Amino acid sequence: MKKKGFSKGPGRGEGYPPYQVAQHPLPLPEVEGRRRRKDVAAGFLLGLTGLSAAGALLVSSCTLCYAVTSDGAPVAYIQGAETYQQAVERVEEQVSAILQTDYAYQDAQVRLTIAPKQEIQDPGQLADSLMDTVEQVQAAYVLCIDGTPAGACLGEAEVQAALQQVKDHYSGPATAAVYFGNEVEVVLDYLPSGTPILTQEELTQQLLGQEEAQAVFASAGGQAKPVPSLKVYTEELETYTAELPPEEEEIEDASLLVGERVQRREGVPGKEERTDRVVYCCGEESKRENLSTIPVLAPVSTQIAVGTGQGVEGAQGRFLWPCMGTVTSGFGNRDIFGSNSFHRGTDIAAAQGSPIVAAADGTVIWAGEKGTYGNLVKLDHGNGYVTYYAHCSQLLVQAGDQVVQGQSIAQVGATGRATGPHCHFELLWQEEPIDPMQCLP
Repeated sequence: MKKKGFSKGPGRGEGYPPYQVAQHPLPLPEVEGRRRRKDVAAGFLLGLTGLSAAGALLVSSCTLCYAVTSDGAPVAYIQGAETYQQAVERVEEQVSAILQTDYAYQDAQVRLTIAPKQEIQDPGQLADSLMDTVEQVQAAYVLCIDGTPAGACLGEAEVQAALQQVKDHYSGPATAAVYFGNEVEVVLDYLPSGTPILTQEELTQQLLGQEEAQAVFASAGGQAKPVPSLKVYTEELETYTAELPPEEEEIEDASLLVGERVQRREGVPGKEERTDRVVYCCGEESKRENLSTIPVLAPVSTQIAVGTGQGVEGAQGRFLWPCMGTVTSGFGNRDIFGSNSFHRGTDIAAAQGSPIVAAADGTVIWAGEKGTYGNLVKLDHGNGYVTYYAHCSQLLVQAGDQVVQGQSIAQVGATGRATGPHCHFELLWQEEPIDPMQCLP
C-alpha cells in the first residue's frame, strides 16, 4: 500500500497533550512575532528557576509554537505562519482537484502555545492533518487496477482480504501458484464525500464481475475510466491418462492397382500417463505445457494395403472373357490380308449375335462406328485401363452409361474389316495396348 499525496502526520483527534493558547491568531507580523516568542520564552524560563531536574528536562524538550485547532479539537503544532499558509495552499489545491471545482479552506484556528519539539509539523505533514478536517472529502483505501480506481474500502485490510478472496475463488487443491495479470495497487487517497465505500464482500463480488462497479472516482487531474477486468492466473499440475491414436502403416500390395488403398488391419489406441503444467486465466485454460510422459500401453498400428499393380500386373485377375468362343488371332505381329501388321488385341470367334459382356466395371466412353473396327464399344475402367469390343453386329449401350462386369453391352458380328463373326478385344493401359491373354483367367 502506498499513500497518495502528502506524507501522513498526526491527525485531528489523535490525543495531543493539553496546552494553553494566547489570544493571537496568525498571521503575526514578523517583528512582533519574534518579540512575543522572545518575551514568552524568557518569562517561561524564569518561572522554571528552582525546578527539579525533571522540570529542566521538560523545558529542554518543549518549544514556543502555534497550535492549529478545528472545532476546538487539536489538529497539529507548527513553527509559524509560513508553515500554515503553505499547508493551506496544498489542501486547497488537492481538494479542488478532487472535487473538480474551486475550494477555499476556512476550517482551522491558529494560536500561540508551547508544545513538545517532536510534535512540530512541516507544511506537508500539516496539509495531511488539515485534509482530515475537510468535510467535502473522505479518506479511503482505493484499489487501482492498471492505474484505474476499481473500488474503495475504509481499511487496507479489507481491500487485501477481498483480493485474497478473488484468488481463492479460482484456486483449488491442484493449484501451484496464483497471481494477478494486472498491475494491482492499494492507495490511501481522498475521495469526494458521498463516494460509495464498499465492504470487503461487496468489493469481492465486484472484482469477480458479479456486481457492476458503483464507485465513481474523481482523482486529481483525471476523469472516471472504465475499470479493467481483473485477470487472475492460476498454475496447476494435471496428471491424467491420454489415449494415443494408432499410427497408419502402409504395405505395398501388387494385387491392388496404383492409387487403391484397402485397410487390412484396424489399429488399436495406446495409452500414456501425462503430467502437464496448465495456466488458467479466470478459470479458462490459456496455456498448457507437457512436463512428463510415461507410456502405459503401446498402440497397434493400422495397416493399409497400398496398390502397386499397373500394366499387365495390375490387370491380372481383374478382367473376364468378353464372350465364349475360339481364339483365332492373338496379340502381336501377324500376316493378314496379304501383309504383315501389328495386332493390338485378341480375336475370339463366335456365332453371329452371341452376347458380348463387359470384361470389368466401367463407363462407356464410345458406342458407335469406328473405321475398320466397325461397330465399337469402349469402356474406361479407371487407373488407366480401357477395353475395346469391335466388329459388333448390334450395340446395347451408349456413351455415358455405367456398366458392371458381366453385363451385356453388344452382340458378335462382322462389321468393319473382318473375315467373319468374331469379337476383337483390346486391353490398353495408359493408352498403350497390352496382351489380353496375360490378363484373362
